[in-house]
Amino acid sequence: MGYTLYLFSMCRRACILLASPIEEDDEDMQPTASDWSRGLHSARKTLRLSRNRLSRIAGVSAETIKAYELGLRHPTRSLLVAILDGLKLERNARNNILADAGFSPDGGSLGPDRFSGYQFSPQSAKCHVDAMPWPAFILNDYAEVTCCNPLTERLWGIELEREFPNMLDRNMLSVASNPRFADRVENWEEMMRVGIGVFKGHHLGAEAIDNASPYFSRILERFLQGDPKYVGRMMNLWQETPPHEPKVRWEYEVHWNEPGIGRMSFLAVVNTANADDGLAFNDWMPVNAVTWQRLGRLRRR
Repeated sequence: MGYTLYLFSMCRRACILLASPIEEDDEDMQPTASDWSRGLHSARKTLRLSRNRLSRIAGVSAETIKAYELGLRHPTRSLLVAILDGLKLERNARNNILADAGFSPDGGSLGPDRFSGYQFSPQSAKCHVDAMPWPAFILNDYAEVTCCNPLTERLWGIELEREFPNMLDRNMLSVASNPRFADRVENWEEMMRVGIGVFKGHHLGAEAIDNASPYFSRILERFLQGDPKYVGRMMNLWQETPPHEPKVRWEYEVHWNEPGIGRMSFLAVVNTANADDGLAFNDWMPVNAVTWQRLGRLRRR
């Protein structure tokens, strides 16, 4: 109880300090004041900090802060960074002020990715997808399924490790002409455009059918062994589909027709799991109640 009262009193004191008026320091901005000067002034006012208080926090004199805010002096990088550290601005605002002042942004070095556990390891990514209530799996740089949760295996009708020990056979394009999968995808062409766009705009080098890399040649070999009706359609789609610009998050739709259960619709969301290792989460999230119900039936089957 005593500690709770202490925390309450400290929070109350902080609220009183924030609510109390700050001393007048609203001198007119110079007409030539830069965006970074205005950004500093606005950020401090938003936090209801006086220049004297910010001076104590940042270790920069109040007169220097005043000169910066009014556009009377150009900052050194070290002093500007000290003020920004004291303000604890979110990284986009911080980067904008630094760039406007002529310095390189440093937000990238302050992100949570500097902590060792921020990115998923292959093992922790597997544990994560296993806990998902919808089909979820991990793809690597070349769209190979590195792991998937049990519901994905049930939906696809596979045992990943036993049936597909070769990673080339786990490539999403390798199996796109296999009727075992392709016949169940109602929006097959739409999904193919997604895969084609990824390879045509690949960050490790754009792929082309007439000048394929050794890896992509092996993928094409597997695709060409599939149903001719899908092979022909893919060749036409390749010509029509623009490259996909890599993003840390993107989406595609999946409309899946499961024999004995019916149509299920998903929004597939792709998020980076580990940028260094090229791993990405693929979550096939149900978009309606019917799909949730049918997934439940599939899980019990």
